[in-house]
Amino acid sequence: MEKSIVSIVKGTEPEKMVEEALSLLGGVNNLIKPNSTVVLKPNAGHPIPPETSANTSPAFVAAVIKVLRKANPKEIILAEASAIGCDTMGCFEVTGIGKAAKEAGIDKIIDIKREKDLIKIPIRDARSDIASVLLPKFLLEAEHLVNIPIFKSHASMVFTCALKNIKGVVQDKVHYQMHQTNLAAAMMDVWSVVKADLNIVDMIRPAEGFGPHSTTPVDFGCVVAGKDPVAVDATICRMIGLDIKKVAYFEPARERGLGNYDKKSIEIRGKQIKEVFKKLWLPYLEGFKAWPEYNFYLEGSCSSCQGLLSMTMEKLKAMGEYEKNKGISIICGRKKELPKGLSFGRDVILVGDCLKKYRGKGSPFSSGCPPGEPFPLWAIIDRKDYADIGEAENIRERMAEDDKSWNVYLSELEKKRSSKYQRIK
Repeated sequence: MEKSIVSIVKGTEPEKMVEEALSLLGGVNNLIKPNSTVVLKPNAGHPIPPETSANTSPAFVAAVIKVLRKANPKEIILAEASAIGCDTMGCFEVTGIGKAAKEAGIDKIIDIKREKDLIKIPIRDARSDIASVLLPKFLLEAEHLVNIPIFKSHASMVFTCALKNIKGVVQDKVHYQMHQTNLAAAMMDVWSVVKADLNIVDMIRPAEGFGPHSTTPVDFGCVVAGKDPVAVDATICRMIGLDIKKVAYFEPARERGLGNYDKKSIEIRGKQIKEVFKKLWLPYLEGFKAWPEYNFYLEGSCSSCQGLLSMTMEKLKAMGEYEKNKGISIICGRKKELPKGLSFGRDVILVGDCLKKYRGKGSPFSSGCPPGEPFPLWAIIDRKDYADIGEAENIRERMAEDDKSWNVYLSELEKKRSSKYQRIK
């Protein structure tokens, strides 16, 4: 079997790093056809400033545009469908990606969510309940799709990188349907009909901690690239000390024939893994089993709400409220009826607009898609609805106090984690 080639470059200047990473794969002129249409797919899913590393960095996006331009494509398009409940163009603005792309000479910026010219593509031999997807015509007609994610921790899938980033080429309806079925299998079903030609990963300041949006940036200083998204993701897992056996989507990707994850099937060019290795903290390896004192009903919930709930559980610990509230049930994601054995009451917490039809039936409810960050936390502590920012008394003061407790807690976690890692080394 032919080996998958993955390049690893370490440095400080994004444009030089991207160019070197592509040169190790044969050079940009061999990867991108002249006079072609190139679609860039960043991770721009959340309206969060660039310093958080919750999205691909603006500097990295600009660097990729400048390097790809050297191959003389006809046009380069930046395209994204942000997370459910988020406005894509707003995300481009807040993240700084839109501005950086324009300054770097991007030809078009497209919000996939707003596209009307869609083509229904059947998924042959679907492994999930997604039998077909609606994809934008411009994406299908482009000669190249270049995937430019950032690596970060993620509540629903442990981490997000090359494979998961392509989930952002579908509109909210399909995005939601993917969360109603086996998400890992659904992701690979989408990959089976829309494949990236090239994956260039922003590992300059990847994010550990409570992703996808409450992330902690880490200076890593690398760019990783390859045509095989499975090999790229597997290589990065090895760079950060993550056992790929603990990641749900490598096996579905292999079954779909999307690439290699076995070490023997991957050729590393440039820096070797041992030269750049740095352990990252990914707290979601246990999933929601990490909080066994609580009952979770999350079928059909999206990763934004799952990420928010994960952080909420840790904030309960930070504020000394975890033990006080154990035994409660937390429901998230659209439900036709309450899960069997549950009834409305103060110990059944409803999270997110998917459940707004049940508001007023006796269970504390936090609204939003996803809810505002403090809402689920306060709904649990206060056993009352939080559906409007105006309903919270002394909101700024309370959030400031919460943040103090949270920062102290994170500091203690970091000390424990650093001590444990030093002992392992």
